[in-house]
Amino acid sequence: MSRKLALVTLADGADSGRVAELESAAALGQHLPGTVGGGHYTWDGIDEPVPSGFDDVADVDLVELELIDGVVADPSFAGEIKRTLLLRVEPDAPAESVAAFERDLMAMPDHIPAIVNWALSRVVGPPASRWTHCWEQEYYTLDGLKVDYMMSPHHWGLIDGWFDPEMPRKMVDLELAHVYHATDRSVLAAALG
Repeated sequence: MSRKLALVTLADGADSGRVAELESAAALGQHLPGTVGGGHYTWDGIDEPVPSGFDDVADVDLVELELIDGVVADPSFAGEIKRTLLLRVEPDAPAESVAAFERDLMAMPDHIPAIVNWALSRVVGPPASRWTHCWEQEYYTLDGLKVDYMMSPHHWGLIDGWFDPEMPRKMVDLELAHVYHATDRSVLAAALG
C-alpha cells in the first residue's frame, strides 16, 4: 500500500489571502512552533500538485510512502496532534542494522502509551528524495508528544543511539524533518484503513 505526503514551504511574504485559498483547497496541517526542518505545512494524502498559480509556495517536498507497519488503536481519534518525522538512514548502513532500527521504532508504542495511532513507512519515491523513512504518530494531547514521547527513557536510552554521532551504531543523518500540527481527526485511520 502506498500513499503520498508533502511538506509545504511558503515563499517569503506570501499573500495571506492566497494562502487561505490554498488551505481550503488542500488538507493542510499548519506546523506548530517547535517543528524542525519541514516548512510550514504537512499535506497528508496529497493526490495532486499544488494548484497552479500559487506563487506563494516556495517548495513542496513530496514523498511516496510504502507502509512497513502501523496500528490504528483509535479509528475515531478526535485528538489534538499529528506528528511526522522524515529521516534518512545513511546509504552504507547494513541491512540488518536498518531492520533493527525499524523494529526499535515500531516498539516505541509498547513503551510510550501516549502514542495512539502510528505508522512507519519507507520512502519509495521520488527517486531523488533525500528521505528514506517516515515515522508518524497521533496523540490526544501535545504533552503526549512533548513530554511522554520526547522525554521517554525508551526514546533516549534506545532510539537516540541510532542518531547520536558519539554512538557506534549511529546511522541516521542528523538533517531531518520533525513536524507536528493540530488535528481533530485521524489522518492515519484514513490512510491505513
